[in-house]
Amino acid sequence: MIVMVNGNIVSSGLKSSKLPTIFEEIADFLGAKDVTEAMSRYLRLQILKATVGEKWLRDVFSVFENPDLLVSLPKPKALPYHPKHISEIFFATLQKTIESSAYLGEEIGSECISEMLSEGLSSALESNYNASLQTILNVWKGSLPPDLSVAQALGMRLDRVETKYATSILAPTSALPYTILEALVQGSYNRLSQLYTPLDQNVISTIQIKNTYLTAHLTALGEYVTNVINDLIFDVQYFTERLENYVNTALTVILERLTTRLDDLEAVESRHNTTDPSTGYPLLDDETYASMLAEIYADVQGLQNTFNQIKTEVSNLISDYFSNLDNVLNDCVTLVINYLNLYEDNINTLINNEVSAINGLTIPNDIKTKIAEIYERIRAYRECGFNYS
Repeated sequence: MIVMVNGNIVSSGLKSSKLPTIFEEIADFLGAKDVTEAMSRYLRLQILKATVGEKWLRDVFSVFENPDLLVSLPKPKALPYHPKHISEIFFATLQKTIESSAYLGEEIGSECISEMLSEGLSSALESNYNASLQTILNVWKGSLPPDLSVAQALGMRLDRVETKYATSILAPTSALPYTILEALVQGSYNRLSQLYTPLDQNVISTIQIKNTYLTAHLTALGEYVTNVINDLIFDVQYFTERLENYVNTALTVILERLTTRLDDLEAVESRHNTTDPSTGYPLLDDETYASMLAEIYADVQGLQNTFNQIKTEVSNLISDYFSNLDNVLNDCVTLVINYLNLYEDNINTLINNEVSAINGLTIPNDIKTKIAEIYERIRAYRECGFNYS
């Protein structure tokens, strides 16, 4: 019965309209022997397709989709396959490989299933069957070495990592010692940047605040000085007016008294020069005349002394006033300068404290020492590399 079926398959294959054209082209290029082999493979494929059909091929995929077709087992909670499923699937695919080899020959049969599984199913099985196998093996024998990203990550927290721990993590890395060194340096640079950037920003912010407030204070103090100067100008004007009124009043009194004494002098002179007709003598004798002149002279001298006293008093008032004015201006300037110096000293003290705190950090030196030590340890493991110490 099987022979009859196979005969029918061969007969139908030879009767195909495409067969002559295909094998004519093969014969033209390869020769009669290769044509015979090609026809043999073609007939084997037709026999496989006619005897087992597409279901045989679908069974290959069915065991991956439903491993309970092979053996019914409870699935683990975290995985889609039981370890027994994995082994059964392996033998099932191996059986399909042997079956295909029996129909198509060892070369085509083995390549058909194995290549299909490795190429066609690799992506589809990556996250389930392959992942299950990888997970199970990694639980007990996971040994994937770290890459350079681990070195850079360690560098970003190297100040909080023990040297021996870091060495044990980085020693299995496949990179050269100085490549690991560069990754550590880059990670440490990122760590220091994260550490110092906020500190630098704080200092910059403090300086900006200082400049902003200093500008505002200078503006306010400038207005204060302007107001003081305006008040002093008004006070000078008021002082000048009062002094002028005082001098005018005093000089008016002195001038009036001088005018009176001048009139008295003219009257005395006229009486002394006038002769009494009845006696033939001057109305004022020489003795009386001299006495009255002495009296007038004494009054004039008194007025002169009073005038000199007024001049001295006015000069002293002016001198004292402008001396006080200079003192007020100097006090105002000193007050402004002292205020600005006090403000700047306080802000500078704050900034200097922040800078001193930054400069006092030992993390950079600690990281540098750790990097050098880790590098020397790895270099000792490898017995190669350059000496950066």
